[in-house]
Amino acid sequence: MKKYIEKEIPEGKKLNWDLIRSIPIYENNEPLVPLNLYPERILCHPEYFIQQIANAMPVLYAREGLYKKLIEASKNLPKGFKFVVYDAYRPVEVQKSLFDSYKNKLAKQNPTMNEDQLIALTLNFVSLPSEDPKKPSAHSTGGSIDLTIVDDEGKLLDMGSYFDDMGDIVITTYFEEKLKKGEKLGEKELKIIENRRLLYNIMIEQGFTNFVNEWWHYDYGNQLWAYNGNHPNAIYTMTKPFFFWKE
Repeated sequence: MKKYIEKEIPEGKKLNWDLIRSIPIYENNEPLVPLNLYPERILCHPEYFIQQIANAMPVLYAREGLYKKLIEASKNLPKGFKFVVYDAYRPVEVQKSLFDSYKNKLAKQNPTMNEDQLIALTLNFVSLPSEDPKKPSAHSTGGSIDLTIVDDEGKLLDMGSYFDDMGDIVITTYFEEKLKKGEKLGEKELKIIENRRLLYNIMIEQGFTNFVNEWWHYDYGNQLWAYNGNHPNAIYTMTKPFFFWKE
């Protein structure tokens, strides 16, 4: 654990959505698999289903390759600790509901902004809904995962904010930057830094990349992963789970 909490989280790559969406995708056709079958190390807490977001699913799915890497990452957690997954694969309909809801909240907070400004601001936290297989929303590929960690008593580690919170505090390096500027941090803030480092460094070690504006969001195989990890192409485009009795 020591090697993870002592290693600083580096400043994230500045997002360029035009470049991200221009990255080629060579789909590898991995299936989506359920994430709730390994409770010894991975717990699922489907936030959007719990909050009754339209079309949200009660079971969380992700690409098989991502799942395998998540299992490997879980083996490096401290004894008794587990991942808690809030969201992973997301149907386009859910993405649209979240995008519109978030944009409406920002509109109330920023009444002078026009539509283009609101969309640009919303994109800092929620991907634009897309049905274009060449420019898919990150979560609709099954290559994005939102997660945190619980300790050996089932208590969520303090990451400094709630999942899906708003504001600069959710930026992965928010507290790291305070430390670098020489600000005096209390014991609570220093513990938050350790907790974010633990999650970040364990995930990065297994080949995931982090979405810089959200401490909980990690990618593998999609265009965000290719962009942040400097890969020449993505391997996941939009997909959906296979259900025998449903087309």
